[in-house]
Amino acid sequence: MFRPVGLLVAAALCLSLEGCSNEVPHTVAAVGRATVAAPKHAPPVSKAASHQAPVQTRQQPPFTILAGGDEHADNRLVLDFATALERNRLRLGRSQGPEKDLLTLLHNPGIDVALIPTDAIESLPRQVRAGAHEHLRYLFRVPSQRLHILARRDITTIYDLNGRKIDIGRPGSGSSLTAHLIFNKLGIKPEFTSSDRITAFQHLRSNEIQAMVLLDSDTSKDVLAFASDGDFHLVPISFEALASPLEELIIHYAPSQFSGEEYPNLVHPGQQVETIAVTRVLALRNWPEGSAHYERLADLSEALSTYWFDENQKPASNGIDPAEQALGWKRFRPTEILLARRAQQAEERRAFEEFTGVQGVCPLLDAAARERLFDAFLAWRKAREQDPNTAGSASDKK
Repeated sequence: MFRPVGLLVAAALCLSLEGCSNEVPHTVAAVGRATVAAPKHAPPVSKAASHQAPVQTRQQPPFTILAGGDEHADNRLVLDFATALERNRLRLGRSQGPEKDLLTLLHNPGIDVALIPTDAIESLPRQVRAGAHEHLRYLFRVPSQRLHILARRDITTIYDLNGRKIDIGRPGSGSSLTAHLIFNKLGIKPEFTSSDRITAFQHLRSNEIQAMVLLDSDTSKDVLAFASDGDFHLVPISFEALASPLEELIIHYAPSQFSGEEYPNLVHPGQQVETIAVTRVLALRNWPEGSAHYERLADLSEALSTYWFDENQKPASNGIDPAEQALGWKRFRPTEILLARRAQQAEERRAFEEFTGVQGVCPLLDAAARERLFDAFLAWRKAREQDPNTAGSASDKK
């Protein structure tokens, strides 16, 4: 007979509930043996972590975030942050542009985090860039911004912009930074102008410029409201075609598209136009471990992680996957540990649900009883990993 010690306890729990099967599991399935390894010095796994109340810091000043580079999307994110922190107040600092925001994070301890496009680090002088890679980290990715190049119909590819006059937004803006990086790398030499969006649209319509560049996470209301009259379109940008010429820059971008349903004034019905999206992150300075700043940011990481992982928040609706990585950037160590811990919890829960299904263990209507059964399962699995002979294994036969 098999000897799954912890599961005999589980079966006893099941038998104590009305309407449950009275059959003791006959075999120990090799379900969920592999676990997602948490870092060796990670804190102990807590099964209730996904339902913890948001972490609250003690008598701390408000967290300060630099945001506003993508007005509508950033406003939603800031509301998310404020909700996640609950009683902790949140102070909003106005973005001065990605490059300046990066330098502010590096040199101003009063700024905690900033919403940053990851390609911004490539715009820093070489000697500053090395220090930035060493001292900057990110908590989570946030919604990317899609690159819109709105142009006259005779401009059919990005290379047709060579020698043309195009507006790339205000100096220091995300659109200006990305445009300079991409065009320089591709060897395209337009004549750049810098205006606010309203002025750029006016200049495009009057043919003072032949194209304009802008970045938006969502469907741009400004682009949607632009009356094309058939004379303008969104220039297609193929991620695959640009991957090689952009070289190391490509890690900051991802393939994306626009649809006719999204922009009926610029894209034919039923069709899609390729483009690229710029990765963005919630960035911070990597203060020395154990310092007050480090612990404060670890609290922030815990609060946001708890909020976004709560099943009721549905983070995907905001375009956020907390576990998604940002290439070319290192994640803040406490956040790494949290994500590994939650991945391990998810794997343990999945293995438990699969095991109870395979073994015919009844669904437990009582939440407390089910948690006790889950605890018994974890104890059995831990013992089995340490010494299969003492915990029972599939090879133990009567």
